[in-house]
Amino acid sequence: MNTRHLQMLLAATGDYTGGIDGNFGPKSQAARSAVEARHRDKYTFTPSSNNEARRQVAAGQACLDQLGFEPGLVDGWAGVNTTEALNAFLFKTTNGKDEVIDRTPVDNDLGAPGIPKQSQCDAVYGRPGNEIASRLVMIELPFKLRIDYNLRAKTNRIRAHKDAAPGLEAALIEVHRQYGIEKMQALGIDRYGGAYNHRKMRGGSKWSMHAYGVAIDFYAELNGLRTKCPQALFCNPEYKRFLDIMED
Repeated sequence: MNTRHLQMLLAATGDYTGGIDGNFGPKSQAARSAVEARHRDKYTFTPSSNNEARRQVAAGQACLDQLGFEPGLVDGWAGVNTTEALNAFLFKTTNGKDEVIDRTPVDNDLGAPGIPKQSQCDAVYGRPGNEIASRLVMIELPFKLRIDYNLRAKTNRIRAHKDAAPGLEAALIEVHRQYGIEKMQALGIDRYGGAYNHRKMRGGSKWSMHAYGVAIDFYAELNGLRTKCPQALFCNPEYKRFLDIMED
């Protein structure tokens, strides 16, 4: 997210009336301060002059959230959710309509009997919102994963649906056993991008699988929503074992 993007967002929320010129002067700063004051309860850190870059991103996240584009936490870290939310905002601003993302099914042999289709998730897992929230549990892994959008931070805790958690925990422990943490880091399969997230699908109106607590992201930058094989990193042969373990 650059300064012009932030000015566009501040203008869209009615906080900024200056030029979209990338010059973050007094008007832009005043608009950012207004957003910080209005959305103070959503911030996960305290904005200050010591974290200027993070403050810029957080103001953009707060604006995106206000405008209904679901950037995730207002934490000042520009991860995949923030990037996709900004993409959606820019597309709608430019084209006057929501982007529709191509989700044509891939012709392959993946999938297993008994795994619910998206249309069955309400009946199988519950309805997104309070019902799903009451069925979430916390996995605590015996090793740590790097946070994909802030590689200096690590976690061993993942929140997931109680029916999906045991399989996810077993899969990640097996990935760690077979690869080891150094190999995982070299391949980027330790770059955890998020799991439970109460939001709709990007470029769609249905609930995301993340809203059910049954999806998890790894290394989002090189395996993006619009990135198909063979360009996606995980299409390379050294990732087959990782994918096989997750599928099993």
